[in-house]
Amino acid sequence: MKKVSAAGFGAIAFVVLTIVGMLIENGPGGNYNVSDVQKYLTHGHRTAIFVATYMVLLGVVGLVLLLARFRDAIPEGSRRTVFWSLSIAGIGAWVAGWGIGVSVPVAEAYGGSGVTVAPTVTYILNDAGFFVLAAGATLIGLALLTFVLGSVTVPAWTRWFTLVGAVGAVAAPAFFPFALFFIWALVTGGWLVATERESVPSAQTVSA
Repeated sequence: MKKVSAAGFGAIAFVVLTIVGMLIENGPGGNYNVSDVQKYLTHGHRTAIFVATYMVLLGVVGLVLLLARFRDAIPEGSRRTVFWSLSIAGIGAWVAGWGIGVSVPVAEAYGGSGVTVAPTVTYILNDAGFFVLAAGATLIGLALLTFVLGSVTVPAWTRWFTLVGAVGAVAAPAFFPFALFFIWALVTGGWLVATERESVPSAQTVSA
């Protein structure tokens, strides 16, 4: 019986769920526009924000599985500890950033019509949330750099392609390079799914 790669599927799920979640959330980023903020805060959009939040959080689980697989490819020692510490710190900032970004519509959903926030504050918190999330990506990128700059038990192309993902993650606050990190995770996930199929023993019947 074959066991598929949890890290591979986790990586793919991370990319798909995160991107779709961000599209569903549809925060008022870019140039400030009052009408965009008002649409973001409409009562009918709140359900979409909660759905998007669950999608992003499930995506984070997939990212943890991927990073744990890469941690195991690093020899025991301080470099592995640094890699995992930066990864966990980055994931924590990622989740916190998402929470900050959606804080206003969530507060209005919980608090009712009595909760009112200026459109500019909603915009600032949404942008600040993205920046904190991107800072988390930067920490993950630094973790990937510690992975690349040393011996690891992965093919050479994977190691150097990880450098591309690391650069994209480190530069995530600049927005556009962020795409390189997602491309890295998607391709790496596909590689793991295609190659890491371990044989596991079939269940045996025990006779009394």
